[in-house]
Formats: sequence, structure tokens, C-alpha cells
Amino acid sequence: MLISIISIVANILFFVLLNLNIYTDRTSFPDGSTREWQRSPLARLELSDQRYLFYLQIAVAAVSVITSILVICGVKSNAVKIIRNVSSILSLIVFIIIMIASSNTHAKYA
Repeated sequence: MLISIISIVANILFFVLLNLNIYTDRTSFPDGSTREWQRSPLARLELSDQRYLFYLQIAVAAVSVITSILVICGVKSNAVKIIRNVSSILSLIVFIIIMIASSNTHAKYA
């Protein structure tokens, strides 16, 4: 049951972190001015046309949360627990992939 609660909290935390403005984008324009933007990992994924990673994160997190709720409600099936564990691990892996992909994104404004 503790693993289920941790899984739910972790997935909520992942979505909060994906929406925080943690990146700063700076660019110089031809007239010599520079502009600076604060962006979230999701905004940077959108700039690089990698939004499918966020959709994958949503799908895996939904499976993880639903199976965690089932375990909390008393379902004792080993299949549900295995699916919960696998989907929780996949959610963590996809989150790490999103953070790596968004940190390596460089938008072009020309």
C-alpha cells in the first residue's frame, strides 16, 4: 500500500515539475537586442515538436495511478501489482527522458 501512495505522489510531482519554468532561453536578434524567456520542460518539448513524449507520460502515469488506486482499494491480484510496479518505473523513465530531451532543445528564432 505504501508503494501505491508513493507512486501516486511521484506522478503528481512529475507533472508539477514538467510545468515549472526552470529553463531560460536567450537569443540575440539581428538588430543587436537580446530577449530572454522562462520556459517549462513542456514548452521546450512543444518548440522541438516532441509533444508525443508528454502524451506517453500521461498514458503511463494514468495506468500507474489507476492501478495504485486499485491496490489501495483492496485488489489483491498479483497482476495488478506487477502492472503498477512496471508502469511506475516506466513513468520515472519517461520523465527522465523528457527532462533530458527538453534540456537539449535549442529553439531557433530566425
